[in-house]
Amino acid sequence: MASSIRSVQSSLTSEDATSNQYDKIYFDIGVKTQPNNQRGSTILNVGRLWFNLTPTNHPHYLPLHISNLCNLAASKRKAIDSKATYVGCTFQFSPATIDDGFGRYRWGHQCDGYGRNGIQVSLASGQLTDWDEPFSDPERVKDCVHASFGGKYYGWRYDEISDLLSTEGGDDTAAILLTVPIHGPGAGTSKFSIVRVSESPREWGERLLLNSAVVGFLDCSGNGGFGDDTNDGRSSLDVLRAMAQQKIGVPTIVGSGTEMNE
Repeated sequence: MASSIRSVQSSLTSEDATSNQYDKIYFDIGVKTQPNNQRGSTILNVGRLWFNLTPTNHPHYLPLHISNLCNLAASKRKAIDSKATYVGCTFQFSPATIDDGFGRYRWGHQCDGYGRNGIQVSLASGQLTDWDEPFSDPERVKDCVHASFGGKYYGWRYDEISDLLSTEGGDDTAAILLTVPIHGPGAGTSKFSIVRVSESPREWGERLLLNSAVVGFLDCSGNGGFGDDTNDGRSSLDVLRAMAQQKIGVPTIVGSGTEMNE
């Protein structure tokens, strides 16, 4: 993998362009239990997390970063590269990532992926990046930068999402964001985070988004289910909270995909 992110034009190969049509992305979450003397490790299904993605006609839409997420979630290249997917990837897990020592759950969940990308992008020279090479999209990123608490974040504005959710679902609707790193470790790769801005302590707030781009938000109204069309009344928010509160094993992506809004 290249040691530095290379500047690219905002264009995809024709194979990648179809990912721009997707409006939603989902992750089925399982909890990998610790093995014991009687049996090996098992997976307990927690449920499905649904995210609404930035609309393609939105001024802060980031085509490269969203297409990369979608192609990896849909496992478009898995037959060619078994690691070009999110299935089987784990979220960072340790006592320190579960709570802050005061009984308060952490406000973000990070998944690094397998270090493969789901897109190739065109360099200014006309060459294509390698599949495992980090990319950047400086022109599009420049158009959607937001100052916040002495730093910057990118993509869909948090306050716009918060206002949208308040209008649709009332004050009890949580603004939980899907983000990708723009600067620093993991930028331009398969890494993504789920950030619970509205549920974080007031002193944190939007600081949790610094150096990252918001590319979507949790669909709290949708049915989380168990990823197998089971309607158990569980919402995506219920699934996320169950994932955050468990302490028995590593949260693992056992399935993922994309869908169109109806």
